[in-house]
Amino acid sequence: MSGTRKNYAVNLRKHNVKFEEAAEAFFDPENRFGDASVEGEFREYVIGYSMLNRILLVVFVEREVRTRIISARRANSQEKKEYEER
Repeated sequence: MSGTRKNYAVNLRKHNVKFEEAAEAFFDPENRFGDASVEGEFREYVIGYSMLNRILLVVFVEREVRTRIISARRANSQEKKEYEER
């Protein structure tokens, strides 16, 4: 998994979520995936728990053999509901 340094710093400042924590959402056995495409670029999201017991929404793209995290934040109430209802 990767993310650019600039995205990392902006995301940390804006959402207080490190990409290392965001990556943990991929390993939640109950995680949920969905489409987050924007302006013709295929993007996906995952909603899952981190080891800090926070439900996160992580937007990412697959790039060859890497997963690039675009942004990560705490899930809002609607996203938490989506996570819990499945």
